[in-house]
Amino acid sequence: MCKSFSAQRSLHASPSALGGARAVRSPRGARQVAAATGQAAAPPTTMPSYKLYYFPLPGRGEVARLCCAVGGLELEEVRFPFDQWPKYKAIAPFGQCPFLEVDGTFLAQSAAIDRYLAAEAGLVPKDAFQAALADQAYNLCIDILTPLFDTFKVKDEAERIKAREAVVAGPLKEKLGYAETLVAKAGDGFVAGPELTYGDLHLFHALSTIISGWMDGVPKTALDGFPALQAHRNRVASVPQVKAFYEREDNQDDMRQAYKPNA
Repeated sequence: MCKSFSAQRSLHASPSALGGARAVRSPRGARQVAAATGQAAAPPTTMPSYKLYYFPLPGRGEVARLCCAVGGLELEEVRFPFDQWPKYKAIAPFGQCPFLEVDGTFLAQSAAIDRYLAAEAGLVPKDAFQAALADQAYNLCIDILTPLFDTFKVKDEAERIKAREAVVAGPLKEKLGYAETLVAKAGDGFVAGPELTYGDLHLFHALSTIISGWMDGVPKTALDGFPALQAHRNRVASVPQVKAFYEREDNQDDMRQAYKPNA
């Protein structure tokens, strides 16, 4: 049975996508340096503690969750209902969410959180240009979603739906066209090459949000006419760790049904 966002509250520590908790790691780059120089690698260090504070809905917290799920990072989540936001706003660095706690230190801004966790999870390419391609896709998704999210500022329901219909017919169609061209060039690969990146996860999240039916005035058929985007969304949804993430009991709300393969 699907759960409503308003009723759901969970404090969840996600299992490692690699089959168990990753308790230790070598310092970043130590193994590569050791292999290149013949020196012994430094002893492993304790993994950081990651704790994400956000509402139960996907929103601006989903890419961070997906980075951890795909990369096998242990993530503790504080998913709080909207009516408890004032309580958490009091400790939020910039008075907004999501925010991430790493070993007792807070990090704000979803883009900063996403890129940090993506780097920790190995989802940022080592090649500088490929990393820029992942960033390009990530930022394009911000351009895709922002006009839709801005409609929540419209208080009147009828006017809000009208505003969304205008976004769908104009800015959204234009940005999806750019994304279609970008993804089509990748063929059966991903936005920065043959490997999955956090840019792909953000694009998957953006496209799934659009077809979820979560926003009145945004039709579930909005991706019709964009076959490369539909194929990309399904390809990411079929990644084993992503698929397992949306099979979890705490991810069975109505909106996340659109994040599954062949949705």
